[in-house]
Amino acid sequence: AVGRNSGASTSNLAAEERLMAITVLDDVFLSDEAISAGLRGKNMRMNSRVAMNNGFQSINAIWTRTLRQFELGFIPMSLSAWTAIEALHEITEGGAYGFLMEDPTGCTVSAGALTEVSAGVFQLQKRYIDAGSARFKDRKITRPRAVGFQIFESGIAIGGGSFTLDDDTGLVSIPSLPDEEDLSWSGHFYVPVHFMEDSIDWEVVRPGSDATMLVSGPSIMLQEIRE
Repeated sequence: AVGRNSGASTSNLAAEERLMAITVLDDVFLSDEAISAGLRGKNMRMNSRVAMNNGFQSINAIWTRTLRQFELGFIPMSLSAWTAIEALHEITEGGAYGFLMEDPTGCTVSAGALTEVSAGVFQLQKRYIDAGSARFKDRKITRPRAVGFQIFESGIAIGGGSFTLDDDTGLVSIPSLPDEEDLSWSGHFYVPVHFMEDSIDWEVVRPGSDATMLVSGPSIMLQEIRE
């Protein structure tokens, strides 16, 4: 009996060890051709709401940050657009790997915040503010675009040789050890996403040559990867 229990524990541990975080292919991007098939999205949070008999409500914020979800290809598209989506699905092994995309509703930062995670190392943030109050919410940015990226100290741009950017984590190293309150940044960033389903559907809605054919790819869902 002891042997059977030990074996079961080992088996369960092996199964847990196979549950790995999604690897993002940082050289694979959602193309403009694929986006031409239509793109819409939603911002998702998870809160637990309990309604009391007296009308009061209790709410528990389960997620501490918003995740984005995108629906791709919901309008008839050219064959070349479908091919671009199909290529992504193949390259990422049907969503086993992630890739990068620009969210057209928000992929730039003009005065982003930085938070210090260790001495001289700062995490990029996109800061959301309400003009009518002093409240704000920071969004962790892990995939900045190196081209056009700039750091500012007290509003003055500092030279590229004065900092090191890791565009796979959004961490910036600044040997001069400035105060985070004095720092800001500007640039573009990507959202790491993956296909939510192992399969994607297609339908020819207008037969014809490669140049005139229209294909529908209903409800291809992409989910932001939390890093």
